Amino acid sequence: MTTAMVDETGVRPKGERGRFRGTDPRTRLVQRLVLGACVALFAGLGLYEAWADGPTFDEPVYVAAGLQAVLHQDLTMNEEHPPLPKVLSVLPVLFVGPVVPHDSTPNSNDERSYSARFLQAQERAGTLRAVTFASRVVVLLESIAVAVLLYFIARELFGEAAGTVAASLWLLSPLVLGLSHLDAVDPAFALAVVGWSWVMLRWTLRPTFPRAAAVGLASAAVVLSDVTGLLIAGLGLVVMLVFGRSLLQMWGLQQVLVAGALAWAATWAFYVVLDPRVILDPTVVLPSPYLEGIRYLAENDTQSGPGYLFGVAWTGGRWWYWPGALLVKTVPTTLLVLVVGSIGWRTVDRPTRRHFFAVVVAPVLLLTTFTLTMPRDIGVRYLLPVIALWLVAGSSIVRCGRFGSVLGVAAIAVAGVFTIGSVPDSLAWAAPPFAPAYRSVTNSDVDWGQGLYQLQNWSRGKHPWVAYFGPRGIGQADFPGSRPLIGTPPDRLSGWVAVSATNLTSAKRVSLGWLRGYCPVGELAGSILLYRFRVPPAGSIGPPRPAARCLAAGRWSEP
Repeated sequence: MTTAMVDETGVRPKGERGRFRGTDPRTRLVQRLVLGACVALFAGLGLYEAWADGPTFDEPVYVAAGLQAVLHQDLTMNEEHPPLPKVLSVLPVLFVGPVVPHDSTPNSNDERSYSARFLQAQERAGTLRAVTFASRVVVLLESIAVAVLLYFIARELFGEAAGTVAASLWLLSPLVLGLSHLDAVDPAFALAVVGWSWVMLRWTLRPTFPRAAAVGLASAAVVLSDVTGLLIAGLGLVVMLVFGRSLLQMWGLQQVLVAGALAWAATWAFYVVLDPRVILDPTVVLPSPYLEGIRYLAENDTQSGPGYLFGVAWTGGRWWYWPGALLVKTVPTTLLVLVVGSIGWRTVDRPTRRHFFAVVVAPVLLLTTFTLTMPRDIGVRYLLPVIALWLVAGSSIVRCGRFGSVLGVAAIAVAGVFTIGSVPDSLAWAAPPFAPAYRSVTNSDVDWGQGLYQLQNWSRGKHPWVAYFGPRGIGQADFPGSRPLIGTPPDRLSGWVAVSATNLTSAKRVSLGWLRGYCPVGELAGSILLYRFRVPPAGSIGPPRPAARCLAAGRWSEP
């Protein structure tokens, strides 16, 4: 294979599509059929899990905030800005008849109390499952769009086969499936970053004013999807300045100004449409709710939180958490492609390498560096945009002869098997050496509260002691006949106990430390551990790592 021709500046001639030539038509057809099958499988499994799983910790907040923004022009309820992912995901909810609490007052509700009232209102009206499911549909579509863009980026840089590998491995990932069937903001930010990368790549290949305008709109999308998007938007201006050096100086500077002005204007326009009062604020750079959101995240996300990995518990941030959690949550063959496959970029010409480093490597390094500084080790989901672009780099392995082709095919096949096998508990999936996940990771890597419906069904007639980690608004009354586990001395317990894995290893790990010394007799949704005590257990503190499942024949929890 050879790359498309480029001139001495590294800019491809007008009209040149830039894709690798020479792929056999039958091979191309097979590759696209594989990609189509991956999309269909991902959509089917995602819709099934979206209906089966209960609302997770943050979802009622996001849905309530999105509805307040769309219906009441209220951007103040949720202090975590920006609002674009929440507004998009709530659009299908409007068609299923959500119940808006009567005591809601625009511009005065706080997310803690209002999201709880919102969830309870859906429970009373019987709309909780429908509202939750509807809010997840857009996120599934966003992750499919990520796959399509990964295909285009990898194809442009490394060829058709690379595009198929990158897109397929994104879709065939229990981690991606587990996050994408929920109303989470992380897939939306991944889409914004990958979309920015694609648009920026097109501009570096042939800089024009329309493409510069597209860069500006893509930069606005990343800024409106996550505050970290400000870093990507700034990177975009730097990339344009670097690549514009070979152009006429004034022409290149004008394109940078066009992109920057459009990004600024589009950000303001989005906020003005949702809440016209923002134009009365004295701020100029960004709307005041956005700035308040930055301050809120700076105060809360920089506070040390409980971390847990491989049986080690801590408070604060650990840089090794991120590679360790990625090891647990990634299919082994996909991890091999990520680590080894990136050598394939050496096979392309120098101009293509420049584009690759500008639109793939640079944002990956920037976002990874920022994430490593975070003191809240609560989920590898924060690295989702990094994983997406990293797959582009890894897909270049297909250019390394027969070995690369075999590895690419094997990685897709193995990832497909693991992804299908992760259903219906994809969020709680862990690579085989580290399963079950509750012993290796915590929080959104295994348990975000998705087992609500399963716990409600199981608890009937058992009168269990329950410590459930889930969204605000869920109380003891939501589990028929249950009793509160938190605050109850162990010597007063007997019978059934159900505890969320997050409570056991991080959120309530001190008060429930004694329970980690006993083996669970079962699981619900891969995230809720079930214990059964014949006699009251001892109250001594157990090890940091929860015990493995009891023997198959065991009906009672033992030390």
